[in-house]
Amino acid sequence: MKTISSKTSFWIVAWVLTISLWSSTAPSIEFPIYALQWHLSKAVTTGVFSIYPIVLILVLFLLGNISEYIGRRNTLITGLTFLLIGAVVFATAQNVAWLFAGRVFQGFGVGLTVGSGAAALVEYNPSPNKKLPGSINTITQAVGLFLATIVGAALIKYAPSPLYFSYWVLAVLVLVSIILCLFLPKGATTQSVIKPAFKMQGVKVPKGLWGVYLLAALAIGTGFANGAVLLSLGAQIARDVIGTQDILVIGTVLSISYLLASVSATIAGRLKPVTSIRIGMASIAVAMVLLISAAESHSFVLFMSSSILGGLAYGFSASGAIGLAVINSPVQNRVQFLSAVLVAAYFFQGSSAYGGGVASNALGFSSAIWLMAVIIGILSILTLLFTLRKGKEAQPSILINRFESPTMWKNNQE
Repeated sequence: MKTISSKTSFWIVAWVLTISLWSSTAPSIEFPIYALQWHLSKAVTTGVFSIYPIVLILVLFLLGNISEYIGRRNTLITGLTFLLIGAVVFATAQNVAWLFAGRVFQGFGVGLTVGSGAAALVEYNPSPNKKLPGSINTITQAVGLFLATIVGAALIKYAPSPLYFSYWVLAVLVLVSIILCLFLPKGATTQSVIKPAFKMQGVKVPKGLWGVYLLAALAIGTGFANGAVLLSLGAQIARDVIGTQDILVIGTVLSISYLLASVSATIAGRLKPVTSIRIGMASIAVAMVLLISAAESHSFVLFMSSSILGGLAYGFSASGAIGLAVINSPVQNRVQFLSAVLVAAYFFQGSSAYGGGVASNALGFSSAIWLMAVIIGILSILTLLFTLRKGKEAQPSILINRFESPTMWKNNQE
């Protein structure tokens, strides 16, 4: 089969990442419906959400370098196949056990696509701008979240079989994505060294890059924790605490916040990664204050403001973190290093989502929102202080890849 240009390959990979995040987010807007019809507690619904990042972390850790051996294309197709199975499982689910099974397939699928997809964006990058892949990676996540939420909400309200129809739509889109991937280059890698036989190497932080990793992991982890509150509990917050029952209104508010993440990620592409992280952390702190205020006053306006600011914050923090990792990652360890950053992201996501569900059962929903918002707010402030301290000190060991000179790193940042 005839392959296509790097530019076209770049945008196909971007589409695959969008569909991957759509797949992983699709159940989130359905959680209140599952809880109502199947009489599920918040601990169970957040448990369904959280099993996904747990599986994803295992895949990244054990198979984080598999695309170096079987190729980016084959890895993406394999991941999409898992997502297709997951969509069909959700589309035919009969009880909560099916939901857990569907999330396991989604975890495998996204685990295979996100690491290899992030590396593929770097390798197919049609622009001399090294920060473009990081920005596009974050934009695809935001657009995937947006589409999953707004399309899912509309299908729940207007389409037949609200618990199932949206997953059949998703299954068709995943199948189309698999077909598009058949046109990607067949080579094992584009830039990295081809290895003779597969060996589980997991994630990897090269010597001298632990400072970069810590900053990137904290930034993206805090951003994902902030996003997890909306993903796992956002629809239920709007229904139970704010008092809004219209699923399309809830979906619209949440989807707008996700769409704005793509806007902030675009802006972040023009900024230095550390600057983007600082803006993201400050925004998250304010968003958490607004969320607490919304829960206390039962204000939909404050909830909407928190969601919008949180979406913008996610774009800045995630794009800055990925951009920092991409710029500093050596070619031979790129996938493992990016996977290591993503492991932190999904660890924070799963912990905050499930922690919120458990706290809801133990303390009550409003108190759980308070607790999660305070923890995430503190994380954002600590990360912000970390960037300010290290930026002020300008220590090469923290922000400069030892594979490059300080001048090269400075040029890359600009």
